[in-house]
Amino acid sequence: MKKALLTSLVVAALVCAFALPNLSAATKAPADMVLKAPEGMKMKKTPVAFPHGKHEALLKDCKVCHHTYEGSGDVKGCSSAGCHDQASKKEKMSFYKAFHDKKSKVSCLGCHKAEKKGPKSCKDCHPKK
Repeated sequence: MKKALLTSLVVAALVCAFALPNLSAATKAPADMVLKAPEGMKMKKTPVAFPHGKHEALLKDCKVCHHTYEGSGDVKGCSSAGCHDQASKKEKMSFYKAFHDKKSKVSCLGCHKAEKKGPKSCKDCHPKK
């Protein structure tokens, strides 16, 4: 009886140690990604090859870019519904501004200009086809 109880406790401890953290952890993003406009929205330039792993290593905190992330669960991408899914460049939460707003240190271009490193011109991110 004691052996069965002990075995059950060990199994329960192992399940808690290995399975539970995976339930609350965010899905690991690929090291390299291709950024495209949300479905139904047209991009005038080519999609952008994005080294997510490099940015993740530099910034450490997901909330720098993913400002709606609450620390657990999956991290939503910029083009997710309710985030930067507005087509008009004039909209505050437009898909375009998420990457090109020079005044925002959270946008790609704004951060690159503020840090004085990384690509800053159209052709640096959007290669010709």
